[in-house]
Amino acid sequence: MLETVIETLTIMGWLGIVLVILAFVNILTRTLVNIWSGKEKFSGTKMGQGIIKVVAFYVCAVFVAIAASLLPSINAMITNAFQVQLLTDELLNTFSSIAVLGVVISTIAVHAKKALIGISELATLSSGDNKKVDE
Repeated sequence: MLETVIETLTIMGWLGIVLVILAFVNILTRTLVNIWSGKEKFSGTKMGQGIIKVVAFYVCAVFVAIAASLLPSINAMITNAFQVQLLTDELLNTFSSIAVLGVVISTIAVHAKKALIGISELATLSSGDNKKVDE
């Protein structure tokens, strides 16, 4: 069971690296767009809140992935204790893999979209065209 948790944490560690990169791009581009367009002045508090949101999102994603990866081990414990197998190991392993992969893909998709929108807005602003970029 510990090996399963360590494998999941390794996967989520790589996700954390990708998430930090995407969050950095998102926060940096949004901050620059807001400052350069005159929408608002720089706010360290607002930037800190954005970073806290990303960290909270990541911690929740890690917990969901760990919980999903533990299901096959828990099923094995129940089978050993009661000699009844309600779900096959293959089914739970498949579900666990899909759940972890789903967390990874959804995290990257959400933050990549925000980063790309920020880059588009920054490019529009730097080109001198002050029209809002369609999301």
